Amino acid sequence: MKCKICSSSANKIFSKKILLKYNVDYHQCENCGFIQTDEPFWLEEAYNNAITSLDIGILKRNNELLQTIPKFIDTFFPQSKMYLDFAGGYGIFVRLMRDLGYDFYRQDIYCENIFSKHFDITDIDVNKFDVVTAFEVFEHLENPLEEIGNILSYADNLIFSTDVVPKANVENWVYIANETGQHIAFYTEKSLRIIADKFGKSYYRKKNYHVFSATEFSKEQIDYAINDISKYREFFGLKKTRLNFRIDRIGLLEDDYAKIQKILENNASNNERK
Repeated sequence: MKCKICSSSANKIFSKKILLKYNVDYHQCENCGFIQTDEPFWLEEAYNNAITSLDIGILKRNNELLQTIPKFIDTFFPQSKMYLDFAGGYGIFVRLMRDLGYDFYRQDIYCENIFSKHFDITDIDVNKFDVVTAFEVFEHLENPLEEIGNILSYADNLIFSTDVVPKANVENWVYIANETGQHIAFYTEKSLRIIADKFGKSYYRKKNYHVFSATEFSKEQIDYAINDISKYREFFGLKKTRLNFRIDRIGLLEDDYAKIQKILENNASNNERK
């Protein structure tokens, strides 16, 4: 089997029972370390529910995103104004980020938008954003390069999350999640760097958070957002200065409430005319 990232040989490393009934082989690239399953014939069955019952960490994950993503946006993309959360699920993250003052919209063709109704990509006449986010998406991609290219068509800058392949005991890695059948692609840092190069992007990583950017960041930006080496640094031999890239923002909750209220009123008036 050829690696879907770098086209090198990928060799079988173990087998798992997908959806508790299909025996499936997992193959690892001998060059970049990317792991892929056999061709995933079971995906339609796996996505009977877009978000599985095993994803009990969804609220914890969104709380963690609120601690990291505003820092990334303010530090790396201070001039950015509009954002898209790709494969945004129930819309939890979009609603939380709008509450903080970030003009986020949601995209997801498989899952119902529950928490950010009226702030979907289908609600606006915009198809290009300053930053696109994609959290816990890459591991679902059947054709990674093609689908990542689609994500990057929305913005030149991408912030995403996915766990990287561990150095040992991969077969028992919980991220394999073979019971659900939805995780079919697993990345090493090397494979992610190769992907970034293919799309002409710079690559940055903080644990399981990753950034593909059209621009390169300064050392101070990287230290503040990625390295967390200290709250203080020595600049040009002068006194220690606290790094602070945070941008003061006004939450959009009240404005959004008024907007939705007007939409509902207009809909009611249109229905009366009919």
